[in-house]
Order: sequence, then structure tokens, then C-alpha cells
Amino acid sequence: MQSSINRDGHLPLDPDELIAEGEPPFADAAAETAREKADQDLTALRQELRLLRVRISALREDAEAALKAKATSVDANAHVQLGDYPWAKLAAAIAATFVAARLVRRLPFDLLFAGSAGHAWEARRR
Repeated sequence: MQSSINRDGHLPLDPDELIAEGEPPFADAAAETAREKADQDLTALRQELRLLRVRISALREDAEAALKAKATSVDANAHVQLGDYPWAKLAAAIAATFVAARLVRRLPFDLLFAGSAGHAWEARRR
């Protein structure tokens, strides 16, 4: 280990000159410093982890509140558009569409097309 005073009797300007290469000034002090540094880092990481958990919790609560507000808004809009029983009216509309589709499938389209072809021919001649 080097002395803290250089050849001229003055303290060196560079603090790294106080320590020999790879050798801490006091081995016990360096070990405690490393341990303290590791403990401080661990404490800082734990604090950051707590803060992240709080932020994630706040984000979850915000997301749940937004979803509940959206569901309430959709339900209110359905009541405004369809009245007191929106889902019953929607089911009735779907059933009526199903019945209408069945009836249209049974229509004789060949006769309808034959009749409309005659009208189209007459309209074209004029």
C-alpha cells in the first residue's frame, strides 16, 4: 500500500493515488461498505417494488371503474333507445327477423323474376 503523502511531502491531487492497485485502504471498511451498499440497494429496490405495486393497484382500480362506467353507459343507452325492457324487445326483433327470413325463403322467386322481367322489357322499349 502506498503512503498518503507523495515524495514532495504533499497530498496527491488524485484520490486514486492514495490506494495501491486493487487494494482498499482498510479491508474491513471496504467489506462493510460493500455490504452497506448492497443493503441500501436492496432497500431501494424493495421501496421501488412497493411503489410499483401501488401503481399497478391504482391502474387496476381505474380500469375496473372505466369498465363499470362503460357498462352503465351502454345499459342506459339501451334503455333510452328500446324502453324499459330493452333485451326483451331486442329478442323480439331477432325472432321477427328469423320468421321473416323463413317466409322469404319460401317465396317462388322464379315467378317474381319472370314478372319483373316483363316489366323491365316494357320499360326498356319505351
